[in-house]
Amino acid sequence: MTTFQPIFVSQDGRIRAGWRLLMQLVLTVLIYIPLSLAVSQFGGQNLQIIAFGAAVTLAVWLAGIAFDKRPMRDFGLRMDSRWWRDCLIGFLLATLVMSLIVLVQWVMGWIEFTGFGWNRASQRNFVAVLGGYVLTMAAVGFYEELWSRGYQLRNLTEGFYNGTNRNLAGLIAIVISSLAFGFLHIGNPNITLLGIIVIILAGAMLALPFVVTGQLGLSVGLHFAWNVIQGAFYGLPVSGIRFRQSVLQFEVTGPEMWTGGRFGPEGGILGVTGVLLLMLLTLALLRYRGHRITISEELVRPPSSPTTYD
Repeated sequence: MTTFQPIFVSQDGRIRAGWRLLMQLVLTVLIYIPLSLAVSQFGGQNLQIIAFGAAVTLAVWLAGIAFDKRPMRDFGLRMDSRWWRDCLIGFLLATLVMSLIVLVQWVMGWIEFTGFGWNRASQRNFVAVLGGYVLTMAAVGFYEELWSRGYQLRNLTEGFYNGTNRNLAGLIAIVISSLAFGFLHIGNPNITLLGIIVIILAGAMLALPFVVTGQLGLSVGLHFAWNVIQGAFYGLPVSGIRFRQSVLQFEVTGPEMWTGGRFGPEGGILGVTGVLLLMLLTLALLRYRGHRITISEELVRPPSSPTTYD
């Protein structure tokens, strides 16, 4: 073994976790550039988002094979019937919480109903535009969870694990990955300090089911519904981005401190409350299923070991 080899290679013969994270990021950029150029011929922000999601997914797959020595299922994608059931449950939970946020604003007189999306004057087909947005939000919910939780959080946990205290390693990983998740949204329109804090908190909330079960089904469902119900159904800004042809059309008129204003619920106190409520509901669901609220062994299990969905 050379002097510098331990810096790059761990005792199990794989490239160390930090370098794996860096190389997966480089792969994402290298794959996205040609995809972006290709879809730019057709125009549209939605296509660029879907292209980036494809780049992330392909980069995780390639990094898993080349660097992690893991199949995709080890990054939270053991997509059996239970995975999809968890995804649906997550979707329903986030739909409930977002609807409560809208209801509170309605009762307080902080939002005004202005009509339906299909009544807006537009040359584009309403169903086609709405379907395109829903597909885009599905891609965002999937690839952000695969990247931020499935790949980054797993590798961070593994990197900080010293063989004895995986809970400490997992907590450090949650903090770092959630901060990175918040940082990725800094360039969003109408961003505020509170908005960044809420997104960081949302990152921790979305990490919770993954670190406990080792699977992404619940996280993907929560993420997808939070975005699509907020944007496509109620027409509220999603992290500063407004979709103008939502099913219901609402205009926010209440105090920005509570509603988040042009950034959407994530920028206000109601957003903080909603994320915390989702965290409590997720904890209750996991406890009801008999899970210990601890960092799963799945996140630090070597690639050669058999895996279970505990």
